[in-house]
Amino acid sequence: MSDSKTDDTHSINVRPAQRDDADAIARMARALSKSDGERISRFSATAFLRDGFSDLPAFFALVAECDGIPAGYAVYYWGYDTDSATRGIYLADLYVDKKRRRAGVGTALMTFISLHTREQGGRWLFWSVLKRNKAARKFYRHIAPELKDVVICAAFGTTFDQIADRAQNAGH
Repeated sequence: MSDSKTDDTHSINVRPAQRDDADAIARMARALSKSDGERISRFSATAFLRDGFSDLPAFFALVAECDGIPAGYAVYYWGYDTDSATRGIYLADLYVDKKRRRAGVGTALMTFISLHTREQGGRWLFWSVLKRNKAARKFYRHIAPELKDVVICAAFGTTFDQIADRAQNAGH
């Protein structure tokens, strides 16, 4: 747990998410998707509980509270880098409610997750951000430099199905 004061005297507490955070995190995830371009998020309280609290969780989550009220969240999962033979965390989501931005909530989440990663033997954090999200990019540049020599590739939806179908059609 992390507790700190911001310069406007609001207390920030970062803690692992619990089952009863499902509605608040789903609400913030929808707000994140909307701010990222009006995409409709399918992440719901049900999905949070199903995928975050199963026997083999797909992700872990943190909640940042200001004066006891959820103000932000982070969703992450563990990964491994074969080049450095080290483990680390991929930060899938980081979101702070608009009215709490620039109050230290995002920094508190990043600090907490970095310390947690190191305490668990991890040596790196990785995240991605949309090029058009200038505010997020500015925030992240205060944390770490943007990588210039990496291209992120992704297969979602139809593209993902086409790749999987190739393997299925080949008899794998």
